[in-house]
Amino acid sequence: MKIKFLRILIFSFILLGTRQESFGQYETRLWNSFSVGAPLTDNLSAKVSYLKSLDLSSPELQTSFNWYSLKLGYQINKNWTVDFGTAWMNLPNSNRTTNRIFVEGNHRIKLDRRFSLRNSLQFERHNDQETRFDYRFILSSRIGLRKRLDFLKVAPSLSYSLFYNIGGAPIRYFNEQGEQLARDAANGLHRGRIMANLNFKLSDQLRLSVYYMNQHEFNLVLSPTNKINVVNQNNGRIQRPFNNQHIIGIALSYQLKGLKGEGFLPINF
Repeated sequence: MKIKFLRILIFSFILLGTRQESFGQYETRLWNSFSVGAPLTDNLSAKVSYLKSLDLSSPELQTSFNWYSLKLGYQINKNWTVDFGTAWMNLPNSNRTTNRIFVEGNHRIKLDRRFSLRNSLQFERHNDQETRFDYRFILSSRIGLRKRLDFLKVAPSLSYSLFYNIGGAPIRYFNEQGEQLARDAANGLHRGRIMANLNFKLSDQLRLSVYYMNQHEFNLVLSPTNKINVVNQNNGRIQRPFNNQHIIGIALSYQLKGLKGEGFLPINF
């Protein structure tokens, strides 16, 4: 039963990832990140991270955003964890810095002797500098190996995330005659991300991830007045265009020793 479920889930991820042509034009980004984690107690840990996004689609290599985060993680038991944190995203082109606070619950399921499935649900609250939404839910699932491969100490994984937006600046909606129907926030599911990741164990302290991510936006809503990427009939411009991206990522993480120098707590790869 577990193997059958695994095959269905992988097929769903591949199907969602191959529908990118229907969602609009794609841009290419390079994400470079570094993080440092430290155990505070047997169950509590802290992590600080920095990420720089570079726009490879522009004639000149430009910074899309700089992202900083601080997170506390609590290990409830071997299968359940909960994280609390905050993050800032600086956007040089618009001279804005958005902030979010978030809480995330994670659960691990052993599918068989080789594979595990990790599911998570994250809730975010954004400040006024973020105009696309006020709140956001992120539902994620990741399939990976329970044990690293002997070859290069690598741990491959495949994950998919869905983003549900609430609030934000309203969008104007029109009928075929150009008459305004409503001016509402675009609540609903509007983004998906599929990621293939290779995580390498360089040492007891150091991990390196190399990944590809496909970000695709869409309108999966019950109401016609909750869409994005719609035309403003007054000026002919698209309101809140789809933000579709090919993302190539390199992430380096370092784990500090415990306060008593008794080695390292487990690193989630």
